[in-house]
Amino acid sequence: MINQIKNINIDYKKLVTVFNELNVIELLEKNTRQIAVQCRKDLVGDLQLVESCQSLLYDWDKFDSKIHSEPPIRDKILDEKIFTETCDIFKDTYIEYVISLLKQQYNVYRGRFMMLKYKTCLSMHNDLTHRLHIPIITSPDCFMVVNDLVCRLPFGGTYIVDTTLPHTAINAGKKDRVHLVFCLDNNN
Repeated sequence: MINQIKNINIDYKKLVTVFNELNVIELLEKNTRQIAVQCRKDLVGDLQLVESCQSLLYDWDKFDSKIHSEPPIRDKILDEKIFTETCDIFKDTYIEYVISLLKQQYNVYRGRFMMLKYKTCLSMHNDLTHRLHIPIITSPDCFMVVNDLVCRLPFGGTYIVDTTLPHTAINAGKKDRVHLVFCLDNNN
């Protein structure tokens, strides 16, 4: 369900330093707690950071539980595999190095920084593909439940998570949690 990748050349402290230098926390707080690190080709401007965030299938902005039993489908559904280019803000940084390394070794796409506020959790759900997680800010009070198994992803590692299984993320801590998350083809 969760496998730590061994022998990967990532300097996790340097990744956090660049994350802080670029003030990514502020971007996360402005943009529904997700910002893209990868966008689709030829996309420019602020859309680079937000177009691939949230659901690509459901339009949660139009969801009203009093009217809908299910969230409405988006007018334009995008394939997550088109988000392969490094967003401009991360070019020529250590974050771009990490993206390039992971693209070369794992063919990652639709990379995003994802924040989970303290004392919150996600709904149980299944994704279409596995995910690669790199914890940026975390604590022992942050964990995932995958197929009813509690799994912790400590700082200093890169993890492949089978998110095609029912899962959620829980932050039972007192500080926000941030992971750098990428989509993977299921054969990785």
